[in-house]
Amino acid sequence: MNNITRKRIEIAAKLIIGLGIIIFLVVYVDPKKIAETFAKADYILLSLAVILLPFNLFFQFTKWKILLKRYFNIEDDRSIWLSIFYGISGGIFTPMKSGEYLARALSLKEVKVIDIVIATAVDKFIPIFFVVTIGGSFFIIFLKELLSFSTTVTILLIVVYLVVVIVPLMLLLFDSDISNKLRAKLKSIKFLTKLIEKISFIRSIDKKTLIQLIGVSLVYHLTFTTQMAFLLSAFSGDFEFMKFFFVANLIIFTQIVIPPIALGELGVREGAAVYYLQSMGYSSAVGFNAAFSLFTINLLIPSIVGLLLLFRRN
Repeated sequence: MNNITRKRIEIAAKLIIGLGIIIFLVVYVDPKKIAETFAKADYILLSLAVILLPFNLFFQFTKWKILLKRYFNIEDDRSIWLSIFYGISGGIFTPMKSGEYLARALSLKEVKVIDIVIATAVDKFIPIFFVVTIGGSFFIIFLKELLSFSTTVTILLIVVYLVVVIVPLMLLLFDSDISNKLRAKLKSIKFLTKLIEKISFIRSIDKKTLIQLIGVSLVYHLTFTTQMAFLLSAFSGDFEFMKFFFVANLIIFTQIVIPPIALGELGVREGAAVYYLQSMGYSSAVGFNAAFSLFTINLLIPSIVGLLLLFRRN
């Protein structure tokens, strides 16, 4: 792709992101509703959730920097931060945050867009692993209470679930005769070919880099689930951190299992929060307000910052 073509694509992408966010803010975001929602919360617990936003962003930046440094030799913190903010801005108004994959490339001119898309897929994949394993295990515990499973059955189901999730990943990611044969067979299935190609990117990551990514991704997961736990406590008036941390993981897990097609992930997260909180005897407003607040803190605020940076750049 020559410089002129890339420049035209960048200009078009910036216009789309800018217009998309403006439309999203006008149509989907009601400042009065946000103010009324925050007014109902315990300000100390709400403040703790807001304070964790810089940590949330820092861990996203750190994950992204590890990948960019390892594969594209990019160490410029400014370009990496811009990539993160542009990505959030590009993702908030697109279904399943798909725009983030392209928007991250805007500040990284020296790398092909397709390479950034693949790297972003890897960056997203590792945290999802923790959502699926931790959240899925918690969901089985939730079913135990809902369907009156015995403790033995619950433990057995969790073990089986983790085996079903982890073993296929190990076969796909690690080199062995069995793994190579399995990948060859799966590649014959068309819709799995692209997925295997994306996952295969992880196989090229050296052990040190992979350990770093796993470590940062785990802390990142704990950061936003802790934010959600604080928000649930803030709106319920009942500070039971472990209970709400459990619920927070259930909500995020449901959000992954049922991919949101609405803009900014609105809908699934709020619906899941309402369901789980009601099942535990809390008002539906507690779940909705907490989920909406998490959206405002972690997505809406950074997306506006990204939009301002985009305008400032131009």
